[in-house]
Amino acid sequence: MKTRNYRIPIIYIVVGVLWITGSDYLLNSLTAELSPKLTWYTSSIKGIVYILATAFLLYYLIEKERERIAAIDNKRMAEIVDKMNNLIIMSDTSGKITWVNRAFVNITGYTMQEALGKTHSDLLYGPKTNAEVVRKLTMAIANKEFFSGELVNYTKDGKAYWSQFNLSPMFNIDGGLEGYISVENNIDDSKHREDLIVQQHRKLKAVSWFNSHEIRKPVASILALSELLMEEKNAIEQQELIKYLRQSAVNLDLIIHQINEAAAVK
Repeated sequence: MKTRNYRIPIIYIVVGVLWITGSDYLLNSLTAELSPKLTWYTSSIKGIVYILATAFLLYYLIEKERERIAAIDNKRMAEIVDKMNNLIIMSDTSGKITWVNRAFVNITGYTMQEALGKTHSDLLYGPKTNAEVVRKLTMAIANKEFFSGELVNYTKDGKAYWSQFNLSPMFNIDGGLEGYISVENNIDDSKHREDLIVQQHRKLKAVSWFNSHEIRKPVASILALSELLMEEKNAIEQQELIKYLRQSAVNLDLIIHQINEAAAVK
């Protein structure tokens, strides 16, 4: 690698020395035959040619060095991105995938070769994918804008999972669109926890309704029957009140069981 880097300057030095010595020898040979003015022009042109060649070589070497550094930076960046846990998808201006990282392969089951040339919808969308979010995403792409959202995606074997994504357009130094990059997070676990919280909230509302409506009826009956039982002297009437009191207690126990079932996390 180092030999290739030094080859051009060495060749330039050799050619430069040959040019200087050879052109000086040629000019000295022609001096007697050329007029002084023409000799001066010829000598000046020799210097200009040498300066232009030097400038061209410097420009060439600088550009090559920039390309080399950019290639190294791109390689390092690709290695870093490839090791990220986020799914990274790069696509061209038409939306066709040009590169995916290792996390994409591990989570979706699609290989790099299977993903190349396909679109997001070709690989990842399915029955539960929100059409409205896809519509907004399509509009953002058409307008070359950033877009963030959540979608249900599908793996190669058809398993659905929730994905939170940020899609950004990529522009070159001249402001031209080069493509898009999507950074996605698998949020299936957090969505599952969110669903559990929603279910628990519904159960708590049901428990609250039972407490405020159903449970008050037998409690009120028990309190009222207890008061009557304390005041009643007739044994037959007492037995009748005890029967009603027991029935209210049974109803209360049944409602408590219903509350426990409604509050249970499944």
